[in-house]
Amino acid sequence: MSSNLQRLTSLLTRLSGRDASRSRQELEELMADTLPTLSLAGPIANALLCHHLAGREQAVLLDIGLGTGRQAVDLVRCLGARADRPRSLTVVAVEPDGVSLRAAEHNLMEASQAYGLDVHVMPFQSPVEELDPSFWALVASLQGTLLVHSAFTLHRVRGSVAGEERKDGVLRRLRMLEPQALVLVEPSSDHQVSDLELRFHNGWRFYGQTFHLVDQLPLAPLEREALKAFLARELEGLLADSGERCARGYEHVSGWWRRLARTGFTRAAVPQAVDLGDHPLVHPNRYPGYVGLDYRAETLVAVLCATLGARGR
Repeated sequence: MSSNLQRLTSLLTRLSGRDASRSRQELEELMADTLPTLSLAGPIANALLCHHLAGREQAVLLDIGLGTGRQAVDLVRCLGARADRPRSLTVVAVEPDGVSLRAAEHNLMEASQAYGLDVHVMPFQSPVEELDPSFWALVASLQGTLLVHSAFTLHRVRGSVAGEERKDGVLRRLRMLEPQALVLVEPSSDHQVSDLELRFHNGWRFYGQTFHLVDQLPLAPLEREALKAFLARELEGLLADSGERCARGYEHVSGWWRRLARTGFTRAAVPQAVDLGDHPLVHPNRYPGYVGLDYRAETLVAVLCATLGARGR
């Protein structure tokens, strides 16, 4: 590691230790509530899902990495308010954390009653890449229009099996289900490169922009420091990654589209009728196949919408 990287790593270590009193879940919830690149992404993804679910009798949502179900609950609320809502919605909930998964099931059942939508939850505690063939066969057998949603999860899939990246393997499995649409929310930054200097350069650009955004938000000092400490730990972890481990990193939106194309997906148009919301600092912009959450003319988070293309190679 160069002397510059050593000094920066030391700085990040000091920053990341500023707020160790909050759990990771608490910090992630704070990020989701206050950082507009996250808080805007969920409603946009749900608007795209609602667009594809409109007028369907029965619907199935395969939700990968839904956490405690906050976004899924909001989707049920949005659907419940529509005259063209599905008659029933089956949520296939895939989440590796058991506590979060049980909370998601409970929250969705409460939302079903509150918003008058018939919801059935099928919980599966597992990372998506470790689900066995019986799971995929079960999802394929379910009645109804299938949609797939994953937010801030697929970048965590890493490694290869039989010469194929596991990310591609998951996407091929999803393509075989022939969903009506796949809605994918991911940060847009290339952390896949094995070269440490280049990976740091890309990470520093992405997190530097996010640090700058945090400084512009109307936050209490303690909240601002907590967010910066969390971001510093993420960047510090990026520097620590090496070899196969760097495959868990973020990808640029163009990299996601290359991956989706080779696994049999194509870009879906973002309908003009879909409300993207707005924010004084972060601007949701339509691009071919995705909505970019842009800060200072750079997409930091992308909400991709894909449909079925030619089967991948």
